Order: sequence, then C-alpha cells, then structure tokens
Amino acid sequence: MPNTKLSNNIKITFLALLGYFTFCSMDSMAKHLVETLEVTQVVWGRFFFHFVALTIFFLIFKPKLNLKKDFKIQLIRSLLLLIATFFMFNALKRFDFVDIYIIFFTSPLILALASAIYFKDILSPKGWVLMGLSFCAIIFAVGPSMKVFTPALIFPIVPPICWAFYQFFTKLISHNREPFVAVFYTGLFGSIFFTIYNIFNWTPIEDNMVWLKLFALGVGGFFSHFIMIYAIQLSNLSFVANFQYSQLIWSTIINLLIFGVPIGINKAFGIVAIILLGILFIKTEVQKNNKKTIN
Repeated sequence: MPNTKLSNNIKITFLALLGYFTFCSMDSMAKHLVETLEVTQVVWGRFFFHFVALTIFFLIFKPKLNLKKDFKIQLIRSLLLLIATFFMFNALKRFDFVDIYIIFFTSPLILALASAIYFKDILSPKGWVLMGLSFCAIIFAVGPSMKVFTPALIFPIVPPICWAFYQFFTKLISHNREPFVAVFYTGLFGSIFFTIYNIFNWTPIEDNMVWLKLFALGVGGFFSHFIMIYAIQLSNLSFVANFQYSQLIWSTIINLLIFGVPIGINKAFGIVAIILLGILFIKTEVQKNNKKTIN
C-alpha cells in the first residue's frame, strides 16, 4: 500500500511539473511569435487551435457534459482568461520573460485576499507574514529591471489580477465535477471573439512554419490544461499548487537557453525566496483549513 501511494505521488508530481513546463513553453512560443505577428493573431491561434484540439478530443472520447451548468460564471471565467492572455502576450512582446513570471506570482496573494474577503476565510497570522514577505521578494526580484515607470507596465500587471479572479470564480463552482466544461468554454469564447476581431484586422501569414507554431501554441494550451485537470483529479488542488512555482525555474532555464538572457544574483535570490515562501504559504493555509475541518 505505501508503495502504491508513493507511486501515485510520483505520477502526480511528474504530471504537475510537465503541465507547468508546458505553460512556460507556450509562453516562450508566444514571445517568439509576437515578434513578427500582431498580438491579436497570436491570441487567436492560442484559442482557436485549442478549441480544434478539444473538439477532436470530444469527438473521439465523447464525454458527457452539462454545458448549461454555471453558465454565467463560466462566461466570466472565460472573459478573465481572454483578458489575461491578451495582456500576457503584450507583456511578452515588451518585457523580460522571467520578470513577467515573477510579477505573475502576485496572483496567489491576490486570490488569498479575495477569498479572505468573500469567503471570510481569514488568513492566519503566519499566513499574513508569509504573504508580506512574498510580496517583498517579488519587488526585490524585479526591482532592478523595472526602475522606470511606463504605461506599458499595465501589460504584466493585469494578467495576475485576472488569473487570481479566474481561480476565485473557479472556487465558486468547485462543486462542478465536470472540469472539461471550463476548458470547452475558454476555447469557444476565445475562438469566437478573436476570430470576429481578426476578420477586420488580419495580416496575411504566408510562412507555413508560422502556422505550425500557432497550431502548436493552441494544442499546447489544451494539452497543459488536460494534464493539470488529470493531476488534480488524481490528487487535490493544494498538492498540485505547490508545483506552480516550478514555472519560475522553467522560465529561468528557457530565458537562458532560448532567449540568451542570464539571470542576475538579485533575481536568482528573489526567485528562490518566492518559491520557498509560496510553498510555505500554501502549507500554512492548508494546515489551518484542516484544523477548521477537524474542529
């Protein structure tokens, strides 16, 4: 029995790490594409080919889905993801790859605050301290890179806010045991919105390799969500959430190997601090909630 549990944990760990690596790989592909294409075209490819891959999956496996359940919240979640993706890809066009990911990790802090206010799920004193230290670590890590304030800073700031509320609304429908419904709606609404926009603003793409990269971007979006859903179903969200911080490691490696940007000492120290403080924060809040359940 212990061996089975260990084997299952290894499987979940592998899936979670693979899923978060795929997210980073997608963003690196998007960063490459926005150098030559309009951002709206890249966002379209992300959602359109995501929906194509999802449609093929549904046709093969024919899962039974209740698409009417929690429709309004699914719509809000989809819009939040669309906005987050649009601003994220704009940020990738303008800022350092790792800096964007560091700023993105303000999202768990925003989510914790939103949950504390709405669900009256007040953080423990230790949780507040860890949250404050995490924010300081983020400022320390990106400070040297973003000393000058420009309007373009809106692009890396909006995605973590949208992502935090995307997760917040996900929490509101946690009773819904049909996770593929959420993946369906994000692909559908993203495809419809950016297809309509690009009909009037399309720049011709003549390079077949660019089309292949757009296809890979969209399929990667579906694949990463599929992996994460499977990992969470095998375990639980709090366990899988520990591995989200691996994105800081993946993005650092990709930034060095793909974009040729080495990491400075301050940024490296800040990233290590963010990872350690983030995992401690998750564990602290899980322990607090477990005590509440027992009591």
